[in-house]
Amino acid sequence: MIEWVLYFTAYFFAGLSLKIGDDLLDESNNPALAWYPLAVSGILFGILMSISEWDLVLLGSIVLGVLLSGKVNRKEFAIGFIAIAVILLIQGIPPITDFLEWLTLLIMLFMASVFDEKGVEWTDSGRNPMTASFFEYRFTLKITALLLVIPWFGFLTAAIGLLLFDCGYELAGFIMRRNAEQDQ
Repeated sequence: MIEWVLYFTAYFFAGLSLKIGDDLLDESNNPALAWYPLAVSGILFGILMSISEWDLVLLGSIVLGVLLSGKVNRKEFAIGFIAIAVILLIQGIPPITDFLEWLTLLIMLFMASVFDEKGVEWTDSGRNPMTASFFEYRFTLKITALLLVIPWFGFLTAAIGLLLFDCGYELAGFIMRRNAEQDQ
């Protein structure tokens, strides 16, 4: 039981620390502090990615999605990628039972991840606020992950992890916005 609590807590704090690091870069303009939460996020990503093929494919698709959509635009993000690589070198990559199915899952999750990243840029919140909110809260990836549990039931824990990751991410965004408002 404790393993599940730690597993889902790691997803929550991976999202929380990623958003804190991102907001320290983009909103607070404090890159010196951003290194720390981004390193924590990278460590948690690496640990989670080494647990199972399902976690590897989910978090790998997110990493690929942000990399290839151009969202990684500051040197401070490098610490997270280095942490992921080091953890995966130490822990090892989990065994993949069926590479073609795993690759199919990776491609579908990657496409959903990129669609969310680009959807934020494509949508005009003034003209279409519901669509803008859909992409702002990354629902394409969440819905895709939940639907992929139907053919790949083993993916269920990673899909739940994604929801907790997003809870941590949104909570950090809320806290950072609130602190910024109080500082004004």
